[in-house]
Amino acid sequence: MNSEIEASHRRITVIVDPHIKVSDDYFVYANGMELQNQPQPEGNLSNIFVRTPDNGVFFGDCWPGNSTYIDFLNENAQNYWGQ
Repeated sequence: MNSEIEASHRRITVIVDPHIKVSDDYFVYANGMELQNQPQPEGNLSNIFVRTPDNGVFFGDCWPGNSTYIDFLNENAQNYWGQ
């Protein structure tokens, strides 16, 4: 297939959309918020989603609308989403 694409003078581009749709009906968002809001031992960060400077969840617009983003720099989020 790659040879056929190249022969047609086209290129393939990989797009990564790491956003999570903000909806209580979407299990990925709902489970992440539930985990994030659980009490944690002192010093343990439970942030699953990227935070704002005032420690709220960061929201942005992306397809399909209001979205949030997994904090892949947080070990807890890495462990949770890597399951």
